[in-house]
Amino acid sequence: MSNIFSLDDLREEVEREFAPVTIELSDGTEVTLRNLLRLPKGQRRDVVDTLKVLEAVDGSDDSDVEELLYAATSVLEIVADHGKKLTKELDGDLAVTMKVLERWMEATQPGEAKRSGS
Repeated sequence: MSNIFSLDDLREEVEREFAPVTIELSDGTEVTLRNLLRLPKGQRRDVVDTLKVLEAVDGSDDSDVEELLYAATSVLEIVADHGKKLTKELDGDLAVTMKVLERWMEATQPGEAKRSGS
């Protein structure tokens, strides 16, 4: 039995496993939010750093709310193929922005490691 894999087959498998999230805007435009693991190194680092900022903000005062909105918007603009268009349509609505970010974060979580048979 051979253990030869084609790179194209592996790419297809990765595309299925780490599929992007797609959001449809009011004008019918589909915005694709790429999986964190599929981003180039610099963008991935920026997103991770910004997510750390999001975790640190408690949202207890108005400046925190603005910081949450800025950080969430920044992440979406990096991961989305039409990031500016998406954030323009979100129009500063923190609740909807956080819901979009939440959907992306859920989809971008790496799966659990499979247990070995031994």
